[in-house]
Amino acid sequence: MAASDKALPVLHIGHFNHSPAHHPDFYIETLEEHMAKYQFVQAPHRHDFYFLVLFTKGSGTHIIDFVSYEIKPGSLFFMSPAQVHSWRLSPADSGFVIFFNPAFYLLAYTQKTLTEFPYFQPLTGSPYLYLASENLPEITALFTTIYEEFRGNTFQKENVIRSYLNILLIKSAGVYYAIYPGEPASLQTSQIRKLEALVEQHYTRHLPVTEYAEMMQLSSKQLYAICQAVLQKSITDIIQDRLMLEAKRLLVHTDFTISQIAAQLNYTDNSYFNRFFKKMAGLTPEQFRRKFQKVP
Repeated sequence: MAASDKALPVLHIGHFNHSPAHHPDFYIETLEEHMAKYQFVQAPHRHDFYFLVLFTKGSGTHIIDFVSYEIKPGSLFFMSPAQVHSWRLSPADSGFVIFFNPAFYLLAYTQKTLTEFPYFQPLTGSPYLYLASENLPEITALFTTIYEEFRGNTFQKENVIRSYLNILLIKSAGVYYAIYPGEPASLQTSQIRKLEALVEQHYTRHLPVTEYAEMMQLSSKQLYAICQAVLQKSITDIIQDRLMLEAKRLLVHTDFTISQIAAQLNYTDNSYFNRFFKKMAGLTPEQFRRKFQKVP
């Protein structure tokens, strides 16, 4: 693949502004209408917003950060900003898509963070739920109500939508914990969420463990113990996993050279980046790129 300046597209809500009810921080559309208007979303891309999609009919494949998920009726996906996805859909697919910027939700829920929801934790959570028959009608009804409110002109429309969105996120979290038990809310879980946010902010700086511990007002031993108890990983593992995910995204979805990718991840020594990548992936960066670019 020839080197160029081609970068992975980052989509903003402003790219989806053809609705008469357009809002700069929120978007909802039926899946059929959305795909008819925006065919380009099938190619790999990132968002800078949070994203939900519910499939009520159809089939296909949804690929999120190199993991393929089967699409079937009752499939519900959640994506956080910066994740990479693409999909292969069938003509019969139907459902809803919701996009929202953090500011839209947090305007009303100032004491909360979106990473409290387990499906908005890309490093440790699953972005996929399969809604069984007892859950699908209620979740579908919430999407439908939000869709209708968005197109209406009711009193305090934004607050109404925010309230229904909050209910949708809470109800979905309840389904998540029923499917993925053993992840109760706790002080340690809260600390891991804080650590993940710090890693997301600083992973390209290659900070030592002591700096993360200081930012969390913990000792290095305390932070290590928390990571082991909750994730059975060290903080170094968490940072390296995040670096590897970004390296893989750039290798497969951009035309950047290996040197450009190493530089973007703040590796000053290309040979060190190559050794690190091969140790983690079992392949050199170039081998990994060739392997995954063969996938249709």
